[in-house]
Amino acid sequence: MIDLVAFILAGGKGKRLSVLTNYRAKPAVPFAGTYRIIDFTLTNCVKSGISRVFVLTQYISHSLVRHLGIGKPWDLDRREGGLTLLQPRLGYKSANWYRGTADAMYQNLSVLEELDCENILVLSGDHVYREDYRRFLKLHENSGAKATMGVVNVPDELVSQCGIVTVDSSGNVTQFEEKPERSSSNLASMGIYLFKRKFLISILKKLKKKFDNLDFGNHIIPYLTSIKELAVYRFKGYWLDIGTIKSYFQASQGLLDPKSGFNLYSNSNILTVPDDNLPMIIEKGASVSDSMISSGCFIKGKVSSSIISPGVKIEKGATVENSIIFHRCRIGRKARIKNTIIDKDSYIGEGTVIGYGDKSIVNVLIPSYLDSGITLIGKKTIVPPGIKIGTNCMLAASPRNGEIDNRDYKDGDYFMSKVE
Repeated sequence: MIDLVAFILAGGKGKRLSVLTNYRAKPAVPFAGTYRIIDFTLTNCVKSGISRVFVLTQYISHSLVRHLGIGKPWDLDRREGGLTLLQPRLGYKSANWYRGTADAMYQNLSVLEELDCENILVLSGDHVYREDYRRFLKLHENSGAKATMGVVNVPDELVSQCGIVTVDSSGNVTQFEEKPERSSSNLASMGIYLFKRKFLISILKKLKKKFDNLDFGNHIIPYLTSIKELAVYRFKGYWLDIGTIKSYFQASQGLLDPKSGFNLYSNSNILTVPDDNLPMIIEKGASVSDSMISSGCFIKGKVSSSIISPGVKIEKGATVENSIIFHRCRIGRKARIKNTIIDKDSYIGEGTVIGYGDKSIVNVLIPSYLDSGITLIGKKTIVPPGIKIGTNCMLAASPRNGEIDNRDYKDGDYFMSKVE
């Protein structure tokens, strides 16, 4: 084991993931059929020899907390160290909801101060990548830096969505720009940071006096850049921030593309909570191509270029193309589904058509989030038989009654019940 303690920030709302985070925290969103997004960060920690992990939760945390349990799937159910969940302690004097990523760390200063480790690793719980943090730690210690951040090259079109850094020949950050419209650099912050523990405590105390909503991207990193106390670790593998519907869909579909750079089936498997589903069944006459099919699925129809989560039933004559179907959904006979994400426990009626239309027509309710031709169906939504739902649509019924209006939905249309 290494002298390093990890803190995973897992309390964000994930607003840009729309209905997928109406009833769960972003790190708890299902991914690749059988996983949750946070599984990737936790697996990285364990396989890097980190035996003490704190997960900071807040927003709709029950699903995430249930998934994490006592950390057994990641070998973190230990007498010493292991997995610890940290939530806002609202009963304490001067305590409040976490107001920013660094404020979450500040509100747990007592935990930081009691640790006897030399270094603290701060991670995000909503990124998909593989990494051995021992390489990160080695560079951090060899550089003599008090703080080091992970950076990765991103395509020019993603620069405006990231924190962008400029680095000198010695590997030190000379400039940091938070989501610039354009930049001469395409080195993006990965949202992972390594600090000398005592140094982190000192800057949290110092900057909290100036910023009530203390945040790593908006406050800590710019301050470290200004005092020239920030080195970089260059990550060269596959990395993706699951921040938007588009990036979530692209990351998921990338699992089916051997050229994407991310191999889910490498020797280093991703750890998660095991399921107890029966084996999947693909009935005679059904067809499956270029897809991931999880345990407990019953496929009678046609599936192509899709990710099907555990317990899904696809009836005879139904087609599912280029889509992501979450746990225990049922796709009715002769339904046609394309470019669609369907959340858990939903039912698609017989003969319903979803996701066909004009991709250039954005969603009228969330035009900046749902504009790439993907249609969303919310958790426990019942879609009536025989209706047509276009592209860039968003439909989410109340989990209590589940039903949406029995009508056709044109491209960019929506139906939303009040979140309960």
